[in-house]
Amino acid sequence: MPFRRRLMVVAVLAALAMTAYLTSSYYSASLTAHVVEQALLQKLPQEADPGLVQIRFQKILSSLPDRQARLQKLLSMSQYLEKLQQLTPPELDELLRKDASTF
Repeated sequence: MPFRRRLMVVAVLAALAMTAYLTSSYYSASLTAHVVEQALLQKLPQEADPGLVQIRFQKILSSLPDRQARLQKLLSMSQYLEKLQQLTPPELDELLRKDASTF
C-alpha cells in the first residue's frame, strides 16, 4: 500500500475516533441522567408515583447551574442508589431534595 494511501487511512481513522470521542463527551450527561433516572424508578417504593418522581428528578437537574454540577449530583445519586435494594419514602424524599448534595 503506498504511503499516501496509508496516511489517508490513518487520517480517516483519527477523524472517526475524534468524532466518537466528541459525541460521547457531548451525550455523557444525558446518558448518565437516563441511567440514574431508570435506577431510581426501579427502586421506588410501592406507593410512589413514577410520573411525579420523574418530574421532581428533572426539576432537580434543571435547577443546577451547569453541566459539571449536574454530573456531580448524578454521580452522588448513583452511588446512593447503588447501595440500596428498595427505597423507602423518607429515603426517596431525601434523595430528591434540591439542596441535598451528599448522601
